[in-house]
Amino acid sequence: MTSVVITGSRYLVQPEQADRFGPFEKTFLAEGDSWMDASAAVQGSLPYYLVQEFNRRGKTHLVINISTSGQTLQRISQTMSGDYLWWLQQLRYDAVLFSAGGNDFIDAARDEAAGEGLLRDMQGQPLPADGYACVRQDALASLVDDYLNPNFDAMYRALRASAKNADTPMLLNGYDTPVARNAPAIPGLVGPWLWTAYLKNHIDPSLWPALTAGLFRDIQATVAGWPAGRTGVALVPTSGVLTPASPDATGSSGDWKNEIHPNAAGWRKLARIWADLLA
Repeated sequence: MTSVVITGSRYLVQPEQADRFGPFEKTFLAEGDSWMDASAAVQGSLPYYLVQEFNRRGKTHLVINISTSGQTLQRISQTMSGDYLWWLQQLRYDAVLFSAGGNDFIDAARDEAAGEGLLRDMQGQPLPADGYACVRQDALASLVDDYLNPNFDAMYRALRASAKNADTPMLLNGYDTPVARNAPAIPGLVGPWLWTAYLKNHIDPSLWPALTAGLFRDIQATVAGWPAGRTGVALVPTSGVLTPASPDATGSSGDWKNEIHPNAAGWRKLARIWADLLA
């Protein structure tokens, strides 16, 4: 017997690929973005390394993964009537492992025209004393209050309304703070993310460290606020765990494989923290 992670789509058509390793002591449902996405084999993901950690501890657990790289909380909420709700109705889980919010912040900084998203257009502007001054506070408030908080609430209410999982715990990914740098996941195709957003908005590189630190404080504070008033929801404390990358590195550095995703050493550190809580 061993622990296994399997995508929901594969488990539907070939459940024996996982079940032959059971019976399982616990079953978890993983939902969210690329930090959870089991398809990110080259990049790595939390469930993959979490299963390795379970096996090191002699545990026999099943992780059913319905995550999608690049997923935002808004899109997860909009498509709840698909995989998420369906899987909540199929099995009783010992916990839902949830990662969301990071992509929403990054997309809001990167995808809009200069000065029209989360960041101010600093072209021709005096250099502020603090890089965090480059954040548009009105856009930040709208992102958190109008989109992230209501959409997370919809995910939570769907969990509590499900007959099989009305009292199932939900653990939230607290992320960690990356370093803005030219380190894509796939050169020319995927990433970099913060680096691209900062260049688009003409932000001086001297401001990048403070700006990134401030943005990820906002991300972490947003996620940390979700357990308030909601039973069975807990933040996984991963902020400050990973060794930062070198700003000049274009590949794996410190505990980071690319600009915003951990490498194997980083995932192992995070997996130990998650496994402790799931025990």
